[in-house]
Amino acid sequence: MRERLLTIIRKEFLQAFREPRMRMMLFMPPLIQLFVFGFAVNLDVDHASLAWMDGDRTYQSRELLAAFQGSGRFDVVAMPSSDREVQNLLDSNKADLVVRVLPGFERDLQRGRATACRF
Repeated sequence: MRERLLTIIRKEFLQAFREPRMRMMLFMPPLIQLFVFGFAVNLDVDHASLAWMDGDRTYQSRELLAAFQGSGRFDVVAMPSSDREVQNLLDSNKADLVVRVLPGFERDLQRGRATACRF
């Protein structure tokens, strides 16, 4: 069974590469797509709407907010104070993402621990 399958595959490859037009049809469309999509697709993040929920309210959390704003890639559109406000912002598409800095953020940074910040 395996030998018959390999024989058929070999025959099909020989048939496909025998004619020059077929070779062109096999290789040109993927190459064209590679070049077109390589230049057309842009995955850079520019001006994403960001909601900032600061539960720590310390110098370090404000510095983190300033870093987000200073990057030029995020626009802070809201500063919700409750989970309900966060849900409303996301449901109404006013914010693309929410950064939630949990209490103890600065303390964890000072102690060298993993910080409590959720996206």
